[in-house]
Amino acid sequence: MSRLSRQASDAEAAGWAEPQSAQPLTLLEALAVARRTVSMLTDCPVDGIAQSARRAEGGWRVVVDAIEAPARMGDNDLLSAHEVLLAADGELEGFSRLRRYHREDGDLQ
Repeated sequence: MSRLSRQASDAEAAGWAEPQSAQPLTLLEALAVARRTVSMLTDCPVDGIAQSARRAEGGWRVVVDAIEAPARMGDNDLLSAHEVLLAADGELEGFSRLRRYHREDGDLQ
């Protein structure tokens, strides 16, 4: 087995590999890829999907909320919103943290 094919197999086993198909990602597939991406890159549990939209050039823009620090008491977790940009085939094209906020502050956007 070549080094590249072994790396591809390792990526598939770890859940990093994107769908191998000529079809563009559906919304549900894009949401699943975005959740995995945020979880793996931040090592934080995902709280939910805040936004999703098809991009003009194809692919998806998904905003995922993650729990950066659970509240010590009550429900005032420290959350972060992350933007994930995906190509139509599921390739990761961009990733950034948009903001950090406390759950009790609510959605400020």
